[in-house]
Amino acid sequence: MSNPPDWRRLVDHVASIPERVYEHWVPGTGWDNMTPFGVEYGWNGVPWCAIFEWCMFHDVGMDAIVPKTAAVAELASWAQAHGQWSEYPSVGALTIFGGDVHTEIVMGFDSVDVYTKGGNSVQAGATDGGQGNGVWSHQHTRRDPYVTGYLAPHFPDGVCPPTADPADPRGGRAVGAWRWSPLPAPVPAPVPAPQAPPGYAEEAVLAYLPPIPAGADTDVPVEPAGTEAVPGGAARNGPMWLCVTPQGADGTVAVSMRTGGAWGAPVEHPVAVASGKLVLPLPADGSVDVVRLRPTVPLQGYVTGRQVV
Repeated sequence: MSNPPDWRRLVDHVASIPERVYEHWVPGTGWDNMTPFGVEYGWNGVPWCAIFEWCMFHDVGMDAIVPKTAAVAELASWAQAHGQWSEYPSVGALTIFGGDVHTEIVMGFDSVDVYTKGGNSVQAGATDGGQGNGVWSHQHTRRDPYVTGYLAPHFPDGVCPPTADPADPRGGRAVGAWRWSPLPAPVPAPVPAPQAPPGYAEEAVLAYLPPIPAGADTDVPVEPAGTEAVPGGAARNGPMWLCVTPQGADGTVAVSMRTGGAWGAPVEHPVAVASGKLVLPLPADGSVDVVRLRPTVPLQGYVTGRQVV
């Protein structure tokens, strides 16, 4: 998967900020405006909606594209002076509410509403008598008089975010709607099945094992496993080995063998990517019926045997 554009990195980060109260209640005074965002900004204990936005850009290395100010009015005047003022929402833009009252980051929009997330605000539907106290998401109609306009920043990579502006100067084509949702998780590359180890002319793989996870016990039945001559199990007529290979990192594996229903003491073996597989010989008398593995790293493995000719 290619790297996401800058606007996507920004709103993904904003979405990751937990929605909760960040201030502290002071009896007789109210919420104190003391937050970790004020610490990061370098000015704490003051109204912090614009401070929160600067921190979001700063966290993803893009604070140079927005003014560092705690004043909402300065955001609006800066946008107008730099040709970045818009009457239309776009993802990652800074919404200006009430002329100079409040600001939040656009997380999405459709033909009717704009969806925002910001600091120094209250949870939707709650009231605090005029004091914001946390980070929360909100929904406003785009034509609400309280929505004054937007600072639409020019992202460093030059990619225009989803925009409702039919003449967005950043070059994007207007879309009808966009809402934030997580990017799909990358699909891991399939792990190839281990090949039968060389060196034994009569050797045959009797069973490939499912992936063996780290930090848990995995029991491997090994006797009677059968051979090419006796595929159903029964009495095998040759030696057997349990082979395991570490996946991506070095570690150890504790090995216990069950004989007559009783488990032997675990024996720890090192496993290393550079060394390849660890080969564990099984008793030739067939007394072990289950081997228990507890690795510190994921393993792939198989049971192999050799026909006596």
